[in-house]
Amino acid sequence: MTHSAGPPSPGQRHPEPRHWLRPRGSRFLVLGVCMAVGGLAGGVRSAWDGERIGAVLGTFGLGILGVLVVVSHFLGPEDPRGRR
Repeated sequence: MTHSAGPPSPGQRHPEPRHWLRPRGSRFLVLGVCMAVGGLAGGVRSAWDGERIGAVLGTFGLGILGVLVVVSHFLGPEDPRGRR
């Protein structure tokens, strides 16, 4: 199959939306760590202080999402070119 030189076809100019759901790079890892630590610690503190159940669950949810981001960074599939 030969590739033509020149600009890409109109359907290939923008990355697909699923690209944003794939956590890659160290910045996304740092964001996940901050979400995990802040969310879990904030959830414990808000539960200890007797906050509303919605605030406690929302903060814990943020922490769990951060943990999932960190885990997916390390366990996710590698780039086909061999890079992360």
